Amino acid sequence: MADNKKYYYIKLKENFFETEEMIVLESMPDGYKYSNILLKMYLKSLKHDGKVMLNERIPYNSDMLASVTRHSVGDVEKAIKMFRELGLIETFDNGTIFISDIQQFIGRSSTEAERKKEYRERIKTESLLISGQMSGQTSDVSTPEIELEKEIELEIDIEKDNTSKQDSMDTLFSEIWKLYPKKTMRKEALAAFKKSVKKGTSIDAIKKGVETYVNHLEANKSWLKPMDGGRWFQKERWNDEYDTPKKEINPYEEELGF
Repeated sequence: MADNKKYYYIKLKENFFETEEMIVLESMPDGYKYSNILLKMYLKSLKHDGKVMLNERIPYNSDMLASVTRHSVGDVEKAIKMFRELGLIETFDNGTIFISDIQQFIGRSSTEAERKKEYRERIKTESLLISGQMSGQTSDVSTPEIELEKEIELEIDIEKDNTSKQDSMDTLFSEIWKLYPKKTMRKEALAAFKKSVKKGTSIDAIKKGVETYVNHLEANKSWLKPMDGGRWFQKERWNDEYDTPKKEINPYEEELGF
């Protein structure tokens, strides 16, 4: 019996969870919960070209989304607010939620058999490429692994994904740590950094705080020494207000425009 159904699936670039929006989202309290809600909303929007709809006439509201995502109404409403602020979704006047850039994520096939056949062919091609049996012919082959922007079907390995998130946080911290003048107690500083980000502290705020502190030290270097890096981060000293002495202007220079 012919299979006349149309199947939809979601496609994600391999760096999907490394985008600034996803890093910010998952660094928030309960961030991983919100990313789960987002992915489920993506799936619910596939058949309606990006609109999160129950059918052609009825859009999903917060109560309905809470039911199908198996999260609380409160969590869904907070998630939707954050998605909108991050530019991941738009909301129409009638309440319909639209997934931004949805065409990047939608995949279609006319039958499940066709989808499986394409997948098997891709695996076969990759296997031949790896074994070297297609030497001299690779220029005619286009697979997700060869293309510059790779796409994969949504088959999430949670353990691998969590590792990736930790690596991203480590990388962000390393960039800020380069700026800090006294690089002692790095382990303690990293732990404090991650804890603060998870509580909702902006990474930009921490970076700016370090830069302000460095300027403060430079302005008072004759007597002020930098604090151990670990202690500075543990005490969240980026929240401090640092006074940087203003340069004294010679009235004569001011008059001449120096």
